[in-house]
Amino acid sequence: MAILHINTNRGWGGGENQVLALLSGMAAKGARAILYADRRGTLLGRARLAGLEARPVPVSTAPWLAFLAGRLIVPCAKRDGTTLVHVHDSGSLNLGSVVSRRLGVPLILSRRVASRLRMNPLSRRKYSPERLAMVIAISETVRDVMVSCGFPADRIRVVPDGVDIDGLAALEPETSFRSAAPASFWVGGIGRLSWKKNWAFLIRTAARLAAEGVDVRWIIVGDGPDMKRLRKMAEKAGVADRTYFTGFRPDATRILKGLDALFFPSRMEGASVTVREAMAMGVPVIAADAPGVVESLAGHGWIVRCDDVEAAAAAVRDAMSNPAKRAQVAEAARRSAMQRFPISATIDGTLGAYREVLAMWGRADHGGERRAVGDV
Repeated sequence: MAILHINTNRGWGGGENQVLALLSGMAAKGARAILYADRRGTLLGRARLAGLEARPVPVSTAPWLAFLAGRLIVPCAKRDGTTLVHVHDSGSLNLGSVVSRRLGVPLILSRRVASRLRMNPLSRRKYSPERLAMVIAISETVRDVMVSCGFPADRIRVVPDGVDIDGLAALEPETSFRSAAPASFWVGGIGRLSWKKNWAFLIRTAARLAAEGVDVRWIIVGDGPDMKRLRKMAEKAGVADRTYFTGFRPDATRILKGLDALFFPSRMEGASVTVREAMAMGVPVIAADAPGVVESLAGHGWIVRCDDVEAAAAAVRDAMSNPAKRAQVAEAARRSAMQRFPISATIDGTLGAYREVLAMWGRADHGGERRAVGDV
């Protein structure tokens, strides 16, 4: 039994982290998982280092080459006895569709973003229930968006992105950055430096607190197209001396564990693995009110209206000046994460979705007889 996974993102983010954890967990349970990833991307190398079966997509992952790439993958997939194709990003959908159609096996998409589907004919075809046997949504927020866009509710299963609770508990925090101001309250943000993540909100909040004389230092971990703009914004706002940009860091989770609080300003999130990791490690979270983040926190953190600088500054002051409250909120969030987001539940939920799809696929009659493909 072999599940073919496709992820064509070149960068590294929460989605790629989830793919790696999912495939590792499946391998531990004896389910064969074969990953196809962009040869220039980070995921391929990390999967191979983890001892997983990982192969490069044979040609460019550009949409207009999906047909060629799919045809090149199919012979290997046949030899592997591929049972199901699971794509992990929207850019992989065309490629996954070619492979699944030529193999005669079902196609599943993991949907991690809460943005609405485009309603043009190409997008409608791409996300058509005719192509997709099932969508795995990482949160109820993502599920609701998919339903509102017309995807059948009975073909969506919610399987929350999970975190390695035990691994995070054992992780040593990275705190060397604190040597710049050991007595200060350190707040950080982790993620891609892009418009959607809204790091300008963090910098405006930093400027407000600096103007009030509040001793807060900020660290932003990540890289992306907005790096230069954000650096200039910090300089113009007069907080360049207390706002540190690290660029991409492979030890970002260790830095997160060394913070006094996480500031998560994103405008739109399906859930956010970073928020769930902070919860599991007992790092208090101050976040904008993106629905997926509100769902993840479930009341165990400080939620402010997106771009409301006064409210965000008040939340940071509250977290900073009330250590007992901060500890109470963090502990409640940690217990919530342990109950709701263990990676074992993600693996079991995904395998359960496979079993359900394969059972339906084996019984389906679409004008011809589908071959029974068994169980996982």
